[in-house]
Amino acid sequence: MSFDTTTFWVFFVVAWVLWRTLPFSAAKTVALVASLIFYGWWDPRYVPLMVLSALIDYVAGARISLTENPRARRFWLVFALSMNLGLLAYFKYAPFVVDNARIVSGWLGLPKPGPLVGWVIPVGISFYLFKTMSYTIDVYRRQVKPVLNVRDFLLFVSFFPELVAGPIVRASVLLPQLVRRRRLFLPSVQTGLYHVIVGMFLKVVVADNLAGPVEHVFDFEALPHLSPTRVWLGVVYFGVQIFADFAGYSSIAIGLAYLLGLRFPKNFNYPYISQGLSEFWRRWHISLSTWLRDYLYVPLGGNRRGRWRTYVNLSVTMLLGGLWHGASWNFVVWGGMHGLGLAVERWWKETFSRHPQPEMRAGDLAPVRSIPGTVLRIAVVFAFVHTAWVFFRAESFGMAGRVLQRMYLAPWSEGLGLADLAQARHLVLVAPVAALHIGQLCQERFRFEKPVWSRAVLAGVLFVLLLVVFRPAGRAFIYFQF
Repeated sequence: MSFDTTTFWVFFVVAWVLWRTLPFSAAKTVALVASLIFYGWWDPRYVPLMVLSALIDYVAGARISLTENPRARRFWLVFALSMNLGLLAYFKYAPFVVDNARIVSGWLGLPKPGPLVGWVIPVGISFYLFKTMSYTIDVYRRQVKPVLNVRDFLLFVSFFPELVAGPIVRASVLLPQLVRRRRLFLPSVQTGLYHVIVGMFLKVVVADNLAGPVEHVFDFEALPHLSPTRVWLGVVYFGVQIFADFAGYSSIAIGLAYLLGLRFPKNFNYPYISQGLSEFWRRWHISLSTWLRDYLYVPLGGNRRGRWRTYVNLSVTMLLGGLWHGASWNFVVWGGMHGLGLAVERWWKETFSRHPQPEMRAGDLAPVRSIPGTVLRIAVVFAFVHTAWVFFRAESFGMAGRVLQRMYLAPWSEGLGLADLAQARHLVLVAPVAALHIGQLCQERFRFEKPVWSRAVLAGVLFVLLLVVFRPAGRAFIYFQF
């Protein structure tokens, strides 16, 4: 069941009425049932898997809280993490392991294992497993109190607005909101509708209509006939498509939470105006980047063990972050590029910066700098990020190599053809996303507040466009596969 379907909105209206009218205990029970139906709508066979993962961490959290014995606490933590990572490895990475085993066996002249045919990765498995693991770790660190009510814990894990594609809402954020029902005020409804409209516009109008021209660029037969300009356009289109698709889903999820009287954390903050890779990751998929920071980068030592160990920790964190996105060497390369870029950026700042900047956190704004320097830094980061996007989107190394060859090595003397000009018409879909980013950049640079009425005007314009702009056949959200 996808947000951009009539079925979902009928489902949500019913769920909203029950959530707001029933006694809160009964409302939570109904919300749990609704969440399981929402997830099972895709494939009911994988509902027990999600429930099993939740129960593992529920029991582990309870056992950790009931003992002061360090060895026992550590045992239950390791047990929960091992079970969750084992489930993730089996369901998400088994085909990857088998395919690589077949390649290595061929090199060594050994019998090849049979391919895994028809293997299906459960939707959203990476998201809900990260939620459950963070809960157990936080209980172990004594940062979160264990949940006594198993229904509340299952609701936290399976809550439908953010279940299959985030944001990754941690226990410390959502569980306190499930203690008692919050009153629903008009500003919350207005904010919720605003986020829903913006998210639907990004998904339905921008992302879905850019899918076609992106697929054309990443096509083996079409690619050799495309000029560098056309290929660059296609890669930029993909950068806008994946932002609109994923940020659109997150915006809808945040809006649904507001309409239910809850609060979810921001997951995107205009990433394409970033002036550095570290800033990009403070703005892109914030719930994942902070998860990786708190549960991987910091435990590895963070920046506390010297410069070179910091560079290694950054690289390892992003490599694993890339692998989190999918069982493919392309994702590993994508993560490795970002890890290496973050390490080089940090080395550059530490080596050449006269005034070292304090450590910045997710959501922090970049310092104000000269306009030419700002534009140059944004352009460099934009080019790097979109070069890396090639590996994220391409289905193989061969395809990624061909796209990069056309982008950087093909002669620009080929110029623009009629086909290139025809594809350039899709820049009209890029324009709203670019306008949102530029507006945010101006707001941050000149430190002014947007007028109160600006959101209402923007929502109205986007809603009208949402109704009148042609929409192709519905496409699944890109991040459903992760």
